[in-house]
Amino acid sequence: MNFCSHLRALRRDASHFRLASATVALSACLIPPPPAFALQAIALTDRISLDGRLDEADWQRAPVSSNFIENMPREKQPARDRTEVRMLFDHDALYVGVRGFDAAPASIHAPFVRRDKVFGNQDNFIVWIDPTGARKFAQFFRVNPRGVLADGVWNEDNGEEDFSPDFDFEAVPASLPDGWSAEFRIPWASLRLPHPAPEKLSFIVFRNQPRDTRIRTTNVPLGRDPSCFLCVAEELTGLADLPRTSGLTLVPYVAANSSRTREGGPSEREHKFSAGADIKWRPSSEWVLDATFRPDFSQLELDAPQLKGNTRFALSLAEKRPFFLEGTDLYSTPLGLIYTRSITDPLWGARATYRSEKLDATVLTVRDRGGGWVILPSTYYSDARDQGASQATIARVRAPYAAWDGSGSVGALLSDRSYEDGSSNRTASVDALFKPGNESRLRAQFVGSETDDRVLRAKSSGHAAYVDGLYDDGVRHLWLAASSISPGFRSDNALITQTGYQSLKTELWHCIKYDAFFDNVCPGLFAGEIHAWNGASAGRWVTPALFANGARNSEWMLQPRWVNYARVDAAGQWHHTPTLYARAEGNPGERLAYAYIEAEVGRGVDVAVDQPARLASASLVLNTRPHPRAELEWKWNEFRLNDVNTQRWRLQERALQLVGIGYITAQDTLRLIAQHTRSLRNAAMYTTAVQPRTQSSALSLVFSHKRGLGREFNLGITHSRTQASGQPDRVTSEVFAKFSWAFSL
Repeated sequence: MNFCSHLRALRRDASHFRLASATVALSACLIPPPPAFALQAIALTDRISLDGRLDEADWQRAPVSSNFIENMPREKQPARDRTEVRMLFDHDALYVGVRGFDAAPASIHAPFVRRDKVFGNQDNFIVWIDPTGARKFAQFFRVNPRGVLADGVWNEDNGEEDFSPDFDFEAVPASLPDGWSAEFRIPWASLRLPHPAPEKLSFIVFRNQPRDTRIRTTNVPLGRDPSCFLCVAEELTGLADLPRTSGLTLVPYVAANSSRTREGGPSEREHKFSAGADIKWRPSSEWVLDATFRPDFSQLELDAPQLKGNTRFALSLAEKRPFFLEGTDLYSTPLGLIYTRSITDPLWGARATYRSEKLDATVLTVRDRGGGWVILPSTYYSDARDQGASQATIARVRAPYAAWDGSGSVGALLSDRSYEDGSSNRTASVDALFKPGNESRLRAQFVGSETDDRVLRAKSSGHAAYVDGLYDDGVRHLWLAASSISPGFRSDNALITQTGYQSLKTELWHCIKYDAFFDNVCPGLFAGEIHAWNGASAGRWVTPALFANGARNSEWMLQPRWVNYARVDAAGQWHHTPTLYARAEGNPGERLAYAYIEAEVGRGVDVAVDQPARLASASLVLNTRPHPRAELEWKWNEFRLNDVNTQRWRLQERALQLVGIGYITAQDTLRLIAQHTRSLRNAAMYTTAVQPRTQSSALSLVFSHKRGLGREFNLGITHSRTQASGQPDRVTSEVFAKFSWAFSL
């Protein structure tokens, strides 16, 4: 079947989505356009000294935006403490001055944290800037009173913040008797401005104050969880004669490591020296070109351990490699068709990203030496085969539009994976989003794929479709989604773990506001149905829920999952799997900065043998601050299955991780990661052969000195051990050093 045939099949599948579209369209109220807000930036007449104090004459004569509105916990109420924003500019940069008055300045919370860890449990200022004027994408810049920076991008289509990209900017705070202030210097070269630059930019400024409860205020009227941020952004006027930004940055690196590996015999030693480089070139304001050669990603990060003994589908890992982070907001689609961790061992890569008011686009191609796994999805489980060398190429384009007093975007995506052995996988998709107003959203995506797998000696083709709608006015929430993925669908540049099914899912709740410990109490309902391609039911749930949020930035969830059914094999049983689920998280105080606990008990399924079992799982995350310059994060995950009849244990899994950070200076840190996972199966409970015991442990100690973007030195040591019953232990030790430096040409 060719792509045209798949598109015809997708049109047939569209009937599955009419209910979702119609329901949301009826419930989504069109709202009038927001009132216009505007702040005028003025040109600098003298040099600004970045000391955070806003005491230069230019700051004093700059217009002020100070009508801040609280959106957490009291939605759309006047701010309790005054906040002022001013903006200046010159030929090189935009300057943002934020002044925060505070009735209790001794309560300002300013901990040492790592870059990009400036969250709601700290006082901070956040500046969001939409550089194109399309209100679909924003860059954000954060600073806390300690001077720690964070930055990233915001994708309006999916409502997600991504802290992965880093931009060249400065922000300096200053403590004041009645609060604190900060000066931001954001070079025009760091903003993705089109050329010619728009006459008006749009921006939002957030102020965060963690007190007995978290207080968040903004310069525009936003609800607690709006479906559209940039729709109500304030306009920035007065800009003139902005430069056509361009530039070339070269970041070479050198790395050396010495390793020793032992696996049941004599140790094998390896000494390796490597070098490579990242290149970023902006030939014009709209274009960013990136290239990498022999990138080194191996030692600096460890993936968090995950429990997988009772999973049927492949698990995802967070992307941490710098080269893949430019333009990540464009990678996001409803069906998640781009997963850069599928590129296992890149030799070289190149990417072009284009942004303008009328169009966003990106093209990425990478030579992958392979060594990982190709995920083979199906209805009830994911399989895998060895991944050989390949060329991975992804192209994505998105264009905004306005219609019927609303806004949206349309996009397309092409994805290709061509292997050295002649295998190939290709997908093509179209997607669309429409927001009738700030409270409602409609999305859809349709995809076709073709696969020629020479390893499995199989050719296949397939299609997928997704549509959803959302209405949320801060009190009422309704979400309805439908999806359909054919059995032959595959996308090797994505993480598609399940195919051959159709699903319909919904969430709805209604929030009640209180002026007490709980700000919102929201009873609701989660429900869904999944059918295999042959029509057999694969899953069903109807779950009442109670959600609340309140003091100390806390969130609480209770779900009695009594009406819960699942099938884990095509010829398997239809299991009733009732459980009770609970979750709570919040920021208790300075010493215990964050706490998260999650638990579920009830009845589950041992997927290895398709047998019902008693299930118990728990997760705990604690972030502690024993000293202002020390941070410890503890993670514990536990999962257990017991036999329904005999109560004897079948499966026990545990994952532990400790991340410790010592802040020596603002540029120097010492990081310790210690983690351990263990999986035990009771062989006496199985009639087939099972692995009774597997476990692994890892220890990493790294000293980092960071002078800025691309300018850093790392020295570290790692030690790991993997054990499995009946197999020799694998023990690896490594010492490494890496140095990189950025040159702007």
